[in-house]
Amino acid sequence: MYPQTQIDPVVSFVNAQGDAARGTIVNLGRRTLVMEVYNPHSIVQVSEVMTELTLRRGAANAYVGKAVVISLVNTGLTAVVSLRLIDEWRELGMVEWAPGAVRTAALDFVRDWDERDRIRSAYQIAINETRAYLTDVARWVEQADLSDALPKDGEGRLRADVFAELSEPFIVRLRGYLDDINDEAALVEETQAVAHRAFAQHALHPLVLRAPFVFRTYTKPLGYAGDYQMVNQLLDDPRQGPGTYFQIVNAAFLATPVAQAHRGRIDMLVAFLTEQADAARAAGRPFRVLNLGCGPAVEVQRFLQEYPEPHWLAFELVDFSDTTLDWTRGKLDACNAALPRPATIQYVNDSVHRLLKRPLEEGASTGEFDAVYCAGLFDYLPDKVCARLLMYFASRLRRRGRVLVANVHACTPGRHAMEHILEWYLIYRDEAGMRRLLPSDALLVRLSTGAGGVDASGYVCAEAVLP
Repeated sequence: MYPQTQIDPVVSFVNAQGDAARGTIVNLGRRTLVMEVYNPHSIVQVSEVMTELTLRRGAANAYVGKAVVISLVNTGLTAVVSLRLIDEWRELGMVEWAPGAVRTAALDFVRDWDERDRIRSAYQIAINETRAYLTDVARWVEQADLSDALPKDGEGRLRADVFAELSEPFIVRLRGYLDDINDEAALVEETQAVAHRAFAQHALHPLVLRAPFVFRTYTKPLGYAGDYQMVNQLLDDPRQGPGTYFQIVNAAFLATPVAQAHRGRIDMLVAFLTEQADAARAAGRPFRVLNLGCGPAVEVQRFLQEYPEPHWLAFELVDFSDTTLDWTRGKLDACNAALPRPATIQYVNDSVHRLLKRPLEEGASTGEFDAVYCAGLFDYLPDKVCARLLMYFASRLRRRGRVLVANVHACTPGRHAMEHILEWYLIYRDEAGMRRLLPSDALLVRLSTGAGGVDASGYVCAEAVLP
């Protein structure tokens, strides 16, 4: 690869929201890039896919492709962003031929390839053991799809009770292997993490990537993790995929603690909406509720279906993706159509970036909402941006209005395996971290955790009254 001194220090890219931006190189490797971005309004977030990321050497493009945001740290008006480069460099096509030039390029490639020798032996064992296990399971389970003796359903799949009986031992053991990978991945130094992740993905992806949840989480087709279909997969029947083997893999990954943490929040959100509806009924007027980063709004779907008089709440659902809003509108319209008195629901296309950049008086009225909640975005945004969002929420609330925000708990296990296999990066927080985000004048109602916050359902939630 070209030495960093040969590369133009300015990087251009397009974020998942379609905004073009620039950064300055801090450090550069074949598969890694650390850059500094002027970032006062959350231009980037963790697990986001950058497109058209361009590195130039002189007048030519040395790299043009995608990159995944691994981490980011705010430093005042700028953010230091770490990325994994996904596509190939264009170095060989740009070699100016001269005796020995091609050989030099080839040696550079081999030198980078030799990074494999630096993979920790215990890590290699954990990955190879998992690969061997999955290979044998795939062969053995194939018999179930070919067998005429086992009961099948109307779609030709194993009957549900038979699948449960067959899959349970395999899922338990696979989760054990994922725990082993997680333990070893946690010991990998950051400078060697990219090489280790590449090793794991090369070995395991052929055996897991056709599981729908695994595929969507890794590929991020909408440009970011946690999109509406990924959330739907987290909450739907885990038995998805082409054939019994990949259905087992899909169910196993959906049983990981990080995935369960996302599922655990829905009950909490429905309970929060129920409390707001009860308060609205007692006050004799509908309450207005704002949800930023609504995604598929599964909690609103459930609230409309379960609460006896859901019209006591009027929703404004905000998301930056038109695709998401169209899907969510269709679902909620269907729920509303079955009600004697439908709830009022407004849909707003907006993003954190535009929201924080735009002066308040340009796009919003103050003090119009009785409650605001945000239960998915904070997992991907740094502290500074989250604190600014909470100040924005405060400006939109009526006096004594309530705000609720949630995050995957810092004690939730399994994060390293998800990063190494699925490139699924989150910003994890504990109770103290969530409390620090709240405005100084907030009256804390409760800090709660899902199932204790340290096991498979680990999320932490902060609910406060803003005066």
